Amino acid sequence: MLSAIAGHLAPRLGLTAICACAIGGAPCRQAETVELIFLDIGQGDAAVVRSPEGKVALIDAGRGAAVVGQLRAHGIESIDIAIASHPHADHIGGMEGVVTSMPVRYYMDNGVPHTTATYIKLMRTLQATNVTYLEATERTINLGSVDLTVIQPPPGGDLNSTSVGIVVEYGDFKALLTGDSEVGELNYWLERGVPDVTVLKAAHHGSRNGVSPTWLNATKPEVVVISCGLNNQYGHPDVWALRYYETVASEVYRTDLNGEVTILGRRNGDYHVQMSKGKTTAAEPRTEPAPVTTPAAAGLTLWVFADAPGNDHYNLNGEYVVITNNSSALMEIGGWNLCDAASACFTFPAGAVIPAGSRVVVYTGSGRSDGASFFMNRGRAVWNNRGDVATLWDSTQRMVARYAY
Repeated sequence: MLSAIAGHLAPRLGLTAICACAIGGAPCRQAETVELIFLDIGQGDAAVVRSPEGKVALIDAGRGAAVVGQLRAHGIESIDIAIASHPHADHIGGMEGVVTSMPVRYYMDNGVPHTTATYIKLMRTLQATNVTYLEATERTINLGSVDLTVIQPPPGGDLNSTSVGIVVEYGDFKALLTGDSEVGELNYWLERGVPDVTVLKAAHHGSRNGVSPTWLNATKPEVVVISCGLNNQYGHPDVWALRYYETVASEVYRTDLNGEVTILGRRNGDYHVQMSKGKTTAAEPRTEPAPVTTPAAAGLTLWVFADAPGNDHYNLNGEYVVITNNSSALMEIGGWNLCDAASACFTFPAGAVIPAGSRVVVYTGSGRSDGASFFMNRGRAVWNNRGDVATLWDSTQRMVARYAY
């Protein structure tokens, strides 16, 4: 439907522009940060990337017309590139209003048509404008001094799992936005390589099918942002998905609790987070007791992922325990035991260690241990979904850490 406006571009597209200078010919003074704004648009996605030079990318546009007013509240009157991760209404519903309200230079989507009136109206509006259409092929787009790298979706699949992925890069600061990608698409990208990032937008509004341990181990986010509506009918974010994110990321934010979330990233990887409401961390309050430690193992903490996707007994490696060494010293754990409340135990092999600032994962099922991942080789699930206690004992049977849930 967009063939009339589709244009061929080189794999690397430049959107660099000259910045505006002060009256009187004073030198340009560019901001030192990239601005990443997760708009509070209810149950949906809409994010803005603004480069130090003032160039703007809009990634998804929520469900309704409110996004136009929010953009203008940030002084945005034109869009250099608008990207629709996929054509569900909670991602493109506001895009037609954006295109008719302000100049949009380029438009990109996943190339998968939809039958809804929202999608058809948007396509007709784009055809009637001077917007240049881009295919979501692997390419890097220069947004001033910020690079947007397109992660191409896999062929086939439903609309969620053909979402366009975008890596935002400004020096050492990196962010990754993945639409409503589900685990199948995330695994497809993992096979091709994904970077570790500073900021990760939780896929599919924080649903359970939008996250996996391997995905988080690869991306290693410091900050996770979940875009969802307050008390939404889908139950987003999922409580177990939140536990996944909280174990890896230092900070987790939610637009339903924190409103608009703005992250200012510097070239050296430092960042600053601003919220329109809520507390400095959006993670759900945790009621579990603090880990109990001995002086010899101070700094070790446990976290249990008990509720594996599907039937726990048929997805044994979907439940696991994370042991984190938060200290500045290597911890030798050979001969130590990890046990549940029913005394189902795993003994770490001789020579096992946890380097300072690192972690190991103990899976219930079978696999090959590599020093970072260990396997209990159990035939049935160990960790009770309704509550259990994980205890780590050292080789002298002293309790090192405990986690109850």
